[in-house]
Amino acid sequence: MMVALPSASGGSKVFKCDTNLLVSIVACVAVVACASSWQWQEATYAAQEHRALVGHSIGNHSGVTQALCAVLCLREGDAQCRSFNYDKTGRTCQLNGARVEEFPESLVEDFDFSYYGAQLEEPYIDLPEFHTTPSGVAGNGVKMYDMWTAATWDETTMGVGGSWRDDSLYGSWNSGDLDIGRVKLSLCDANNGSGAELIFDGTGSDVSSWFSKDRLISNPWQDLISTATNYFSIYGHPKEDRRFFINRRYGSCVGDYGWLVVTESNSHIDCDWDRSSAEYPYPIILYSRTAGNVQWRKVITEGTDTVGRADYLTIHIDVE
Repeated sequence: MMVALPSASGGSKVFKCDTNLLVSIVACVAVVACASSWQWQEATYAAQEHRALVGHSIGNHSGVTQALCAVLCLREGDAQCRSFNYDKTGRTCQLNGARVEEFPESLVEDFDFSYYGAQLEEPYIDLPEFHTTPSGVAGNGVKMYDMWTAATWDETTMGVGGSWRDDSLYGSWNSGDLDIGRVKLSLCDANNGSGAELIFDGTGSDVSSWFSKDRLISNPWQDLISTATNYFSIYGHPKEDRRFFINRRYGSCVGDYGWLVVTESNSHIDCDWDRSSAEYPYPIILYSRTAGNVQWRKVITEGTDTVGRADYLTIHIDVE
């Protein structure tokens, strides 16, 4: 699930999304799925700014990110999505069943849109095998804690804007029918072309108990194991609606430090660092991009070089 995002330098902008060839689910930047083997296909998208392909639309989506638009195109395997037009300002995604190479006369000037044509590359095998249970997308209004803890999956209320859960795997895990080995939580950050990955010992766990410090096998931060935490759980701090919360300490907002948080609504304290905006609606996924815990407010003062804003969160299980 690797992504190379657009370069800030001049010329054509290129980014990549990956998708499983067997069963696709949508996430914001990459696509993963449960299958007997893990074959992944990579698509490279090159942009032509202020252009749009017209007359070949197979679907429209609003309120989505550029990266999610690419994944929506990749998951439309039966509909043969070949390209897409994206309006960054209006967050509008138009999926096309053709490419400009096939219909050059259909490419027209459009100041609002950029055209992206897919260049599919050879599939590759991604090992070891992990099965993916949910995918939660930032900014789509669906609370990740609710979609993760709900007894049953409601597609009409939860399956919005790319959120997804494999209810069969989820139910089997929660009932103890699966022999879980490891659990991997992955974050993908389109803005930085990377993310974070935490791996836990899932032996004997249920859908909530795996996310704990004493089960942690690996993580991207050098100080997490040795530093005391005031929160480390999926449940998190419900009064502040902070979930999947790994936090070091509170200090009246300006002194709040931690490693990972998913904020899902207006909090009781209403700290500026996890307040929603038109650009960043709830849920908001923040994580430290440094080697250790970070002052959360640096997402405002220093930007995403220090505190990353992930586009989506997925949970994967390794079944022994």
